[in-house]
Amino acid sequence: MKILLRPNLDKPGSAECTRQTIKKLREFGMIPMLDEEFAQLTTPEDGCILGRFAELLEECDLILTIGGDGTILRAVQASIHSGKPLLGINTGRLGFLTQLEVGELDHLVLLREGNYGLLHRMMLEVVIVRGGREENHYCALNDLVITRGDSDRLVEIDISCQGKSIARHRADGIIFSTPTGSTAYNLAAGGSIVDPSLHLIQMTAICSHSHFSHSIILSPEQVYKVRELPGNNRFGLHVTVDGERVAQLMPDSHVLVKKSQQTAAFIDLRLRDFFSCVDKKLTLGGRLN
Repeated sequence: MKILLRPNLDKPGSAECTRQTIKKLREFGMIPMLDEEFAQLTTPEDGCILGRFAELLEECDLILTIGGDGTILRAVQASIHSGKPLLGINTGRLGFLTQLEVGELDHLVLLREGNYGLLHRMMLEVVIVRGGREENHYCALNDLVITRGDSDRLVEIDISCQGKSIARHRADGIIFSTPTGSTAYNLAAGGSIVDPSLHLIQMTAICSHSHFSHSIILSPEQVYKVRELPGNNRFGLHVTVDGERVAQLMPDSHVLVKKSQQTAAFIDLRLRDFFSCVDKKLTLGGRLN
């Protein structure tokens, strides 16, 4: 089995964890692969294959990230386009999307034994429409966030479905989250935690001044249109997909959001379930070991 490592060296401990992971994989009879930009993390004696990420992606069996949830989010696009599943080792803070902690590298032997499953996580498709034309498409594993941008005023956002308005919020912005993303910004904004095996869309306003400000659970079978109502915001709305700002919405533009036909595949080592992670990581506020 060939495993492509994707470390985030901005996370303390990731460099050493990468070195230890390479040694463990070789010990268990697997082949580690590493982008040549991280060549300083290995030696010829390690038996690690170095090369360009795009080429290694074609050859590998799975992508192993070393970092936090943000590291996984940045690797998701490579995963869905290549069809290679993801596995994460947590060197970040919470690490809801990761399967292993730094002290659990011995469990990597489960990969060689084939003792694992696959989890397919729902994603969102986000479409930017300008002047009636669809310009850009994005996939979100966690969330779509639309905020007031550089304005210091609250914005009025209308959400419609099949031509009918279903909600209007005067707020700092609005979040559309997948079940996977329910424990991210959605939770901080007062949304609910959702079992990631479900398929639904949760809509949560950010600091809403509307009379009704609770989260709304939306059908994943519909398409939702999000636009700013005319007002005093001359700066445009900012559109962020999985933590990355991708567009600025001006008066002639809007966003369409719906369930994506693509899913993100994650290796499941069956070491713990989702709600035990929620209990320990949110209650105790840290890693599991």
